[in-house]
Amino acid sequence: MEPQLQLKRIAAAITLAVAASTTVYAQESGKIAGKIVDIETLQPISGVSVSLSGTNKGTSTNDKGEFILDVSTRGTIKIVSSYVGYNRDTTSVILNSDISNVSIALVSENSALDEVVITRRRSQVSELAILDERKKSNLMIEKIGAQELSRKGVSDAEGALTKMSGVTKSSSGSNVFVRGLGDRYNSTTLNGLALPSEDPITKNISLDFFNTSVIQSIGVNKTFNPLINADVAGANIDILSKNLTEDSFLEIGASSGINTQAINAKDFQRIDGTSWFGNLSERNIPITDLTKFDFHNKLNTSTVKNPINSSYSIAGGKRFQIGEGNLNVFLTGNMNSEYKYSKGVLRQTTTTGTIFRDQESVRSDYNVSKTGMANLRYTFGRNYVAFNSLFINDQTQNYTRNYGLDASVDPNDKRLFRRQQVLDNKIFVNQLLSNIELTEIWKVDLGVGYNVVKGLEPDRRTIVLREPNGGGTYQLLAEENSNQRQYSDIDEKGWSTKALATYKILNEEGLDRKIEFGYNGEFVDRKFNATIFNQAPIGDRTINSDYVNDLDQVFNSANLASKLFEIRTGRGQSLDPYWYTASKKVHSGVAMATYQFDEKLTAVLGLRFDNVFQDVIYNTNIGNTDLDGYKPFKKNYVLPSLNLKYALTEKSNLRASGSMSYTLPQFAELAYFNNAGANGSTQGNKNLVPVENTNIDLKWELFPNQGELISVGVFYKNLKNPIAQTERGSNVITFYNVGGKATVAGAEIEVKKNLLKTETDNGSNILSAGANVSYLYSSQRLENIETLFTKTGGTSKLQGASPLLLNADVSYLLNGKGWNLTSTAVLNYFSDRIYAIGAQGFNDIVEKGVPTLDFVSSANIHKKWGVSLKARNLLNPNVRLERKADNMGNIVLESYKRGVDLSLGVSYKF
Repeated sequence: MEPQLQLKRIAAAITLAVAASTTVYAQESGKIAGKIVDIETLQPISGVSVSLSGTNKGTSTNDKGEFILDVSTRGTIKIVSSYVGYNRDTTSVILNSDISNVSIALVSENSALDEVVITRRRSQVSELAILDERKKSNLMIEKIGAQELSRKGVSDAEGALTKMSGVTKSSSGSNVFVRGLGDRYNSTTLNGLALPSEDPITKNISLDFFNTSVIQSIGVNKTFNPLINADVAGANIDILSKNLTEDSFLEIGASSGINTQAINAKDFQRIDGTSWFGNLSERNIPITDLTKFDFHNKLNTSTVKNPINSSYSIAGGKRFQIGEGNLNVFLTGNMNSEYKYSKGVLRQTTTTGTIFRDQESVRSDYNVSKTGMANLRYTFGRNYVAFNSLFINDQTQNYTRNYGLDASVDPNDKRLFRRQQVLDNKIFVNQLLSNIELTEIWKVDLGVGYNVVKGLEPDRRTIVLREPNGGGTYQLLAEENSNQRQYSDIDEKGWSTKALATYKILNEEGLDRKIEFGYNGEFVDRKFNATIFNQAPIGDRTINSDYVNDLDQVFNSANLASKLFEIRTGRGQSLDPYWYTASKKVHSGVAMATYQFDEKLTAVLGLRFDNVFQDVIYNTNIGNTDLDGYKPFKKNYVLPSLNLKYALTEKSNLRASGSMSYTLPQFAELAYFNNAGANGSTQGNKNLVPVENTNIDLKWELFPNQGELISVGVFYKNLKNPIAQTERGSNVITFYNVGGKATVAGAEIEVKKNLLKTETDNGSNILSAGANVSYLYSSQRLENIETLFTKTGGTSKLQGASPLLLNADVSYLLNGKGWNLTSTAVLNYFSDRIYAIGAQGFNDIVEKGVPTLDFVSSANIHKKWGVSLKARNLLNPNVRLERKADNMGNIVLESYKRGVDLSLGVSYKF
C-alpha cells in the first residue's frame, strides 16, 4: 500500500481523537485550520512545513501542532505536510465555508508502516474507524467494534447485535431476530467462513458463546452480495476475531457479581453429577443391561448456598520480526460462571381456551463457559497469512420444578414435574486465511476452515407425579416420558472454503473499478443419537409421601430387582438409539464487478451460482426414512444482486440494493424426532421445502461530523414458501411452509450524535448518544395444503416479527489526570410478536414485548488498571408468552422474571 494512501486512511480513522480546538479568523477568501500529530505518540509536532499543493504559499505549525492557511479559492484543496524524519503527507480538504478544519497524522520514516501500525491506531478509535469504513464502503454493512462493545458494557456477540438497528433477541431464549426474521433466515460466519451450530435445533451458533475477549468487530450485512452465504434472508453476521494491536502486552482480569433473584433464593438447586467448574461425573450411557440399575447420578439435587457469579480472564501477545515481515501472536482465555433463578407460572389450554394446566414454575440455571483462542498472523509487505484457532466449552445446568393443576386425566388433579438437564457443548474452529497481492492489479483471498461440534446432553432426568384431586397422595405415571432418563449427543464436522481473485482495473482517475471472482464451498455432516430410558412402574403406583422429595428411594437397584419397576428404552428392550444423520454440500461460483463511474456513482453487480444438496436420514420415535419416503433436496440456484452507491455530498450517501437468495430448512426442522419439554414438545417436518427470497433496500446516510451518523432506510422482502414455527394439536411445536408467500417491509432510523464536548488539559470530555428505531410490517397467507391452520385462508404476521424495535444509549467520557471514566446507559425494547402460529384450532402464541435497561461504568487508571461496574436488566420486566383468546383477554402461558445482574471487575495490564 502506498504511504500516502496509508496515511489518508489512518488520518481518517483518528481525526476526532487528535482534533483540537483552533483559532478561527474569518476572511472573505477562506482559511484552513488544523493540527498535526505523530501517529505513534499522538503528540503534536511543532515546526512542520505546511503548504498548498502546487504553490509557494505555506506556513508552519506552532508548539501545539496548530496551523492556519489563507486560501484564495474554495473547493477541494490539497495540503502538503513535511517534516524532517517523517514521511511527506498530502491531504485533501474541502473548503465550502469561511473556514475548514483538518487533522493530520504523520508517520516517522523509521516506523514500520505496515498493517500492524494501522490496526493499532485504528483500534484506539475504532468507533470512528468503523463509521469511516461504513461511509466509504460500496456495500450496505453495519459494524460494531471492540471499543463500542466495551463502552456499552456488552459481554458477548449476542448482546452486541441487540444494539444494532433492526436486531433483537427473543426474551424466551431463541437466537437473534433481524428485521423480524429468526434463526433459520440468518447466517453466521467467523472471519468470513461458515460457523456450525452447537444445538441440533438451531441453524446458527449461540452468539453468547463469543465473549468480547475474542471479538475485534461484528459486521451485519442485511443485504445480499455474492461473497456471502446465499442461505440468508435476514442478515449475515460476521465475527472478526481479535488479533494483536500493539507490540506486546499481558493482561489479567477478574470479576464477581450476583443475580438478585439467585442470591435471594433459598432453594437454588444443583444437579447431581455436575460441578462449579463444569465437570461431569457421567458423560456416557452407563447402562448395558436393562435388568441392572447402573445409573450413577442421583435424582435428588443439592442446595447451592452462595450462588456468586464470577469471571476470570487472561490475554497476551507479542510481535516478532521474522525476515522481512512481522509475526503477531495473540492468545486469550477466560472462564465465566453465572447463576440465574426464576419463579413464575406455567399454563396450557385446550383449543377452546380452557386452562387445563396451571402451575407454579421454579427454575435454577447455572452456566459455565470456557473459551480459548490463538491468533497467529504473519504480515510481509502488503500480504498476510493467518491461523486462527478457537475452542469453546459451554455448559448449562438446569433444574426445573413445576407444581399445580393438570387436568389431563381428572379436572381436579395436580401434578409435580421435575427435570434435571445438562447441555455440554464443545466447538473447535480452525481457520487458515491469507491475502496475497500478486501484482499491482492482482490479489487473491484464500481461506479454509475445519469445524468440529460435540454436543452432549447426558442423563436428562424427568419425573412426573400425579396427585389425584390434589389430596396429598402421589402416584407414579406409566407414560413413557414421565419417569425418563435420556442421553443424547451430536457430532458434527464441517469444512468451509473460499478462493477469490481480484483484478483491479487501473485508470487515470483512480476510480474504484475491479472484478472479483472465485469459489466458495461448504460441506457439513452431522450425526445425532438419543437413547431414552423409561423407568416404568409395575403394580401399585402410589408412593410413600416421604419419597416425594427423595425419589432415589423409589428408583434404585433394590426396587428394580424386586420388580417394582422395570427399565425399558423407547425401542422396548433394545439399546439401539433414535438417530438421524444429515449432510449438506454447497458448491458456489461467485463473480462481482465494481465500477465507479465518477466520484459520486458506484455500482456493484454480482452473480452467484449455488449447487445445493441436502439430505436427512432418520430412524426416530415417530418416523423412519425408509418408510416415510423422504427424498434428498437437490437444486441449482442462480442469484443476481445489484448494489448502488451515490455520494450526494462529501458527508452523505444514497444507497440501493436488490438481490435474490434462499433459505434451506434446518436439519432438525426436517428430522422426524419428537423432543419432549416441560410444557409441550417439538418435532420436525419431513415435507418442508426451501424458501426463495427477493430483497430490496434503499438507504440514505449522513455523517455530519466524525463519530456522528444519521441514517434512514427502507426495505422490502418477498418470501416464497415461508417456513414458520407452528403449534399443532397436543401442544406440539413443529414447522410448516405456511403459505405461498410472505411480505416483510419496514423502515429503520439510526442516529449517533456528540451532544457535548469540552476541552481540558487532560483531554476531551464527551457526552454522546445513539439511537435506532425500526418499524416492521409483515404479512403471510396461511395456505398450507394440510389445512392445519386455525386461520386457514386468512393472513398472519410473520412469526418472530416485532412491529417496533428501539435501541438507545447515552455515554459520558470523563478524562482526568492519568485516568478516564466512561459511563453508559443502554435501553432496548421490542413490541409484541408471534412466538408460534396457531393450528388445529389453537390460537397464536404471542411473546410480549419488554424493555431492558443496562448500565455500565468503566475506568482506566494510568493505562494499567481497569475497573468496571455493570448492572444489567435493571427494569427486570416480566417475560411472558400468551395465547390469543377469542372474546376474552389473552391467557398467560408462561411468565417469569430474570432478575438484575450486578458485577464488579478489575484488570491489570503489564
